[in-house]
Amino acid sequence: MAPLTLTIGLSPAPNTQALLDGSVKAKGVDLKIQTRFGEGFDNVGARHRDIIAGKIDGGELSISSFILARMRGLRLRALPVFLSRRFRHRCMYYPVGSPLRDPSELAGKKITIHRYNATTPVWLKGILQNEHGVKPESVEWFVAEPDIAEESLHLPPPEIRVRFIPAPRTREHAVELLERGELDAALEPYEALAANPKLRRIFPDYHRVEEEFFRRTGAFPINHLVVLREDIAAAHPEIVESLLTAFREAEGLAGRYRNEKQKAEAGRERKVMGEEFVYSLNRGCARRSLETLITYQIQQGILDQKPDIDGLFFPQTLNV
Repeated sequence: MAPLTLTIGLSPAPNTQALLDGSVKAKGVDLKIQTRFGEGFDNVGARHRDIIAGKIDGGELSISSFILARMRGLRLRALPVFLSRRFRHRCMYYPVGSPLRDPSELAGKKITIHRYNATTPVWLKGILQNEHGVKPESVEWFVAEPDIAEESLHLPPPEIRVRFIPAPRTREHAVELLERGELDAALEPYEALAANPKLRRIFPDYHRVEEEFFRRTGAFPINHLVVLREDIAAAHPEIVESLLTAFREAEGLAGRYRNEKQKAEAGRERKVMGEEFVYSLNRGCARRSLETLITYQIQQGILDQKPDIDGLFFPQTLNV
C-alpha cells in the first residue's frame, strides 16, 4: 500500500530536524514539511493561521490558538508533542533607559505583544498577574499582528484594552516603538531582543526566577503542540501512533543538532525539572503545564470555561 501523503508545518529546530533531514520517517506516511509561511517575525503566526484555515493537514500550532479553535468546534485534535517550550521570564523587556525597576510597576503602562491570545503572551500575562499583581485590565496592550482573535472568534472582554500598533503592523515595528520609549515594555520570545543594546530584560537574573517559578508551580511554559485534521485520522487511524512515534524519535535525536548554547539550556532545564521532558500527559509536567496555561486563559478572558484536557487529544495518545 502506498504511504499516505501528509503536508504539515513545522519550525526548524533541534527536536524536529531529524524529520526535516529524513533521519526519522513516520511509518506509512509520506511527510511533506513546510517551514516558511510569512515574512520576518510573522512566519510562525502565518503558519498557525494556515493550519486553522485548513490549508495544510496539520503541524505545529500555538496551544492557546488550538484550544480556542477547538472550543468553537474546529475539527482538529492534538498529539502530546510539545515542540516549542521554554522558560519565559527571560522574554520580558524594557527600553534600556526606562525608569521602571519592578514588574509590578507595569500596571497602567503600554505593553506590546504579538496577539492577545497567543501562547507566549498568555504565559507572560499570567506571570505578571499571578506573581506580580498586574492584572490584564490594568494594562494597555498593543498588538502587532492584524488578526486579533481571528482563530477563536472570541474577542477579549470589554475591560481589556487592546490596540493595534501604527502601520506598518509588524512585530519589528513594535520593537522600534519600544526602543524609542513610545511603549513601556514588550513580552516577546525572540532571542534577537536579548542582544539589542536599546533594550534590557525585566528580570536580569532570569535563570533564578524561572527556577523558582517551576519549583513553586510545577509548570513549564509549553507553547506549541502538533495537531492533525480529525477527518484524516478517522480515515487512517494508524497514522496517529506513527506520527507520535516519529516525533518521539526526533526528540531523542535533538542533541545531535543542538549547538553548545542549546545543549547548556537543555541541561539546565533537565536539572530544574529533575528529568527529561517527555511527550506524554501521564508522565512529566505537561499536564500540569496545560492546566496552568488554561487557568491563565480563563483569567485573561480568552476562555469562558475550562476545556476537558483529554478531549483535546487523540484518544490513542492518552495512555502513552
